[in-house]
Amino acid sequence: MHLMLALLLSFDPSPAPAVTPPPAMAAAVELARSRVETMLRTGSADATWFSSDFLGQISIAQVNGVLTNLLKTMGPFQSLEYTPQKFVAHFAKGTDDVLIHLDSDNKIDGLLFRPPNIGTGAAP
Repeated sequence: MHLMLALLLSFDPSPAPAVTPPPAMAAAVELARSRVETMLRTGSADATWFSSDFLGQISIAQVNGVLTNLLKTMGPFQSLEYTPQKFVAHFAKGTDDVLIHLDSDNKIDGLLFRPPNIGTGAAP
């Protein structure tokens, strides 16, 4: 089954420098982590987390549909790890790369669930 969602409106895929992020950036990463973890644990997203530009193109129902399909395909969510370029979500049946971008108001204005890696195992 090919599950691909491009909920990506404004994501910059360029690699982040290998330095300790400033406190404001670290706070944004933690907020993004919290949002992704909550979406994957509950199978739904809160519309208040998203920018109006994002919701003008992708509805919250579409986001929730992707989450439902992802969880159906991958099994229960287990953990989330962060790299400077992405989050890696670990599920019972494999992993999935998640790209997220927050705007200056800490609203999600870019979100991408890449095709899942089925059979890659859960978190170490």
